[in-house]
Amino acid sequence: MATSPSAAATARGIVKIPRVLVVDAVVPLNTNQFPSVLTIPQDADFEWWFLAAFRTDSRMKVLITESATQRQMVYSGSQQSSSTVFNGVFIDNLAGLVASNGAFPIAVPYVMPATRAYQHAFTDSSGAQNTVQLVYHGFALLQVSQ
Repeated sequence: MATSPSAAATARGIVKIPRVLVVDAVVPLNTNQFPSVLTIPQDADFEWWFLAAFRTDSRMKVLITESATQRQMVYSGSQQSSSTVFNGVFIDNLAGLVASNGAFPIAVPYVMPATRAYQHAFTDSSGAQNTVQLVYHGFALLQVSQ
């Protein structure tokens, strides 16, 4: 059975294009939850596969929250006292370091919807300004007509 040209024009497909998304921050010394936002470009959803990091000092924590749902991407299931604030996980436990030629793979690729914002809260305890860069490696999921 032949497909009409108009039916073929409405068929949709997805093409994966390599894409890198970057979070850059210069965190002042001894700062708790310094904000930096990553917004997914509006042209396509982003399929996240690897996470790499650079930081000037390892005494840096990060807490990542999806803004639309308030879903925390870094979560502490441990019991905390009312006086304790969870400031995230040390960055070396979250991402592979560029200096070691490493990037941590995501066990199952995670799709980040187009235009969605991800709040990164950096906490520094090094006593000095800390420059940090998180690099999300993956694919733009572009919808195309077939």
